[in-house]
Amino acid sequence: MTQIQLDYQIARITGEPTSTVNRLGFSVIAEEPDDLEPEDFELGLDCPFCGHPVPFPGLAGDGSDTLAECDRCDVYFEFDPVEVYSVGRDELTTPLQGHFYY
Repeated sequence: MTQIQLDYQIARITGEPTSTVNRLGFSVIAEEPDDLEPEDFELGLDCPFCGHPVPFPGLAGDGSDTLAECDRCDVYFEFDPVEVYSVGRDELTTPLQGHFYY
């Protein structure tokens, strides 16, 4: 399916103009392998500095905002809950994976 075909079908279903659908940025996502189990996924979000997925830090017990951490960039950062998505465990950033510093 091409991007134009996808935009047209979404516009047809929702009744929105194709220009609006295109601006919203819908895209075709490749299918995940069928052998993945629920435990193979975690909640994550993208680091605003390097763009790699990092683990969702969870919610604070008192309801206050929490900070996400990117070990790769060595930073903590604020995030909006709408940025959280399901990500494969093997895609989450691990500290200095494959990098050596002297």
